[in-house]
Amino acid sequence: MAVILTALAGGIAWGAGQAPTEPADLGAASTPGTDDAEWRLPQEQEGALARTDSHTVIDVLAGYRVLNVNRYGGRAAEYDYLHSGPVMGGAANYLGPDNKFSLDGKYLNDRDFQGELSFDHKGISRFTLQTESLFHNLDHLQLFSGPFTAGSASYTPVDADPAAVYGVRVQQDLARFRYKFAWLPVHLNLQYWRMFREGTGQLRFADQAFEGTQNILYAASRPIDRQTHEGRFEIDAHLGLLDVIYDFRIREFNEHSAIPRDTFLPRTDLSLMMQRNGGLLQHDENPDSRFHAHTVRLHTSMSGGLVGAASYTYGRRENLSNLSDFRGADQTYNILQNLAVDLSYTSCQFFSAALKYRRQDVERSNPLTLASSSGIVVNPPVEVRPAMDSQKDVISAVLSLRPAATLTFKGEYKGELFSREDSDAWRRPGEVATVGFPSRSVTHTGTFSVLGRPVRGLKMKAQYKYSTTDAPAYATGYEEKHEGAVQASYNAPNRWGVIAGVRVNRENSDHLAITAINPQALAVLPPTYPLSRQRKGVTSTASLWFVPWNKVTVTGSYTLLRTSIDQAVLLASVLPGLATLSDYTSQAQVYSVNAVYQHNDRLDLSLALQQVHSYADFDPQFLVSGASDTSGIKEISRLKTVENSVSARADYRLAEHFSCSLEYAFREYDEKYNSLFNGSVNSVMISMATKW
Repeated sequence: MAVILTALAGGIAWGAGQAPTEPADLGAASTPGTDDAEWRLPQEQEGALARTDSHTVIDVLAGYRVLNVNRYGGRAAEYDYLHSGPVMGGAANYLGPDNKFSLDGKYLNDRDFQGELSFDHKGISRFTLQTESLFHNLDHLQLFSGPFTAGSASYTPVDADPAAVYGVRVQQDLARFRYKFAWLPVHLNLQYWRMFREGTGQLRFADQAFEGTQNILYAASRPIDRQTHEGRFEIDAHLGLLDVIYDFRIREFNEHSAIPRDTFLPRTDLSLMMQRNGGLLQHDENPDSRFHAHTVRLHTSMSGGLVGAASYTYGRRENLSNLSDFRGADQTYNILQNLAVDLSYTSCQFFSAALKYRRQDVERSNPLTLASSSGIVVNPPVEVRPAMDSQKDVISAVLSLRPAATLTFKGEYKGELFSREDSDAWRRPGEVATVGFPSRSVTHTGTFSVLGRPVRGLKMKAQYKYSTTDAPAYATGYEEKHEGAVQASYNAPNRWGVIAGVRVNRENSDHLAITAINPQALAVLPPTYPLSRQRKGVTSTASLWFVPWNKVTVTGSYTLLRTSIDQAVLLASVLPGLATLSDYTSQAQVYSVNAVYQHNDRLDLSLALQQVHSYADFDPQFLVSGASDTSGIKEISRLKTVENSVSARADYRLAEHFSCSLEYAFREYDEKYNSLFNGSVNSVMISMATKW
């Protein structure tokens, strides 16, 4: 801070000579007796006359919404609180010579609302308050229908609250303040943000060990009471050729509901990684955490030519676990260091270039052992794998060439180097406890795009991207990736318009492999299985709008999203493991039609129709090995749904300052292979509004 204040003194001295160019930014006032003070005087008098005007606009809305739910409505209206009630809304705006004020709010119910308040005084001080809340209906998933056995192990489902209905309210609040010092080229920014979730959700957990004893799968209700708070302090200063910004933020997450505690069976088989006794044990904790970071940013003038920017961030993330059965998780923390450097050059309107560098260094720390309460672990203490530090370097270069006003070429290269420490397989004495990860991977990506406007009203864009990675870390990674996209739009004003685009990508991984641990032979090196992978994806959109008659506008659109993956999968029920080929396909198609009709200056009508068809299919190659086989997996995992929605609205202006509206909406969810979540929601809302 002392360095910044010292530089500010120099910045004021430097800015004194530059005041005529940027008097507003520096907050400098004219000196009495100078020439420019004389010619500025008439402007200030003229402005004083103009500043006597003020404008105020107020809107108020009130109404009532009625909902009717048929069967289960949580999928049909996933983010809607399914209860009837009054609705309200309003806005107030004031524009004066020195002050600006704005207040806006909408209220559907006590779980779904939004509000914003902002105030500005002469551009010197400004504050904003925002709040927003929504409700999310959560599914109550069913466990398998009854007990069964697999080899020598038995499995039993237990749902402790089968009739429970789940949902969570999510609210965000924001307070922001900005102040511009009149005597320094400095801005002060303060911000507070919080998000909290409250409600009830389903918790699913298992007491299992894949051995001959009983295994139980549980479902239970769990209260949700989670809060995240973040405070931010930022100060920025204009120091001549440079702008300097210091930013500090601290964020905390707190779980206010109790840690679940249930009775578990003893698991003392020697083939297990950790043998423990039975009893009442904690599980599924959402640990509290804290994160704080300091950031310093520098950048030169953003007004073209040669522009440079740099930033450095030092942060620390801490685990604040409250577990009492096992202690040591609260000793883990990560130290993050981020460095960014940007350099761009624009020689003329036809050419520009940019070079960017990013580095992230993550230092992870955790204890070598976990302490446990007496009697839980058969052979304490519990050993923990050493933490893996990581470093990531990214460099990118962008060139843009514009040979004509209607044609632009753009090329980009990005290289990523990711390194890990302590990434080899962890071996406890006589045992292989975990799999390993590649210690180093390099990814190269090149992108080329063309943008053009060959004729008036027509815009076109084409892009191709190629990526390659030498060592994917996970079985879902890629070694080679191709991606191409084409988009075009045409607009004939007040008549018709069309936009269409398609994006195709393909990923190949011929050398992927996964290592499996055999719990019955931990002293033996684990086997490795090749899992070659091919992924194809297509996203296409098309939209057309036209004006068939005067005052009528119709819009139709279609969207397709499709993904298919061919990859071997590993069956965990077979020891030490067995791979088989599989195909996975998911697809969604969205059809929509909208129409708007303005009958006259008083009456507006609108209609919207939408239908979504989606399905997912997982099809492993049929395989039988001993008591295990893959038959039936496709049937129990397939998904096919149709979602329909219809909405209609009429707005009528009763008088100059009064209007009313009537809105109807219908939403339906229909799953073909499982009717558990099928249902529909009808809603009708009527409201009156006034404005003055």
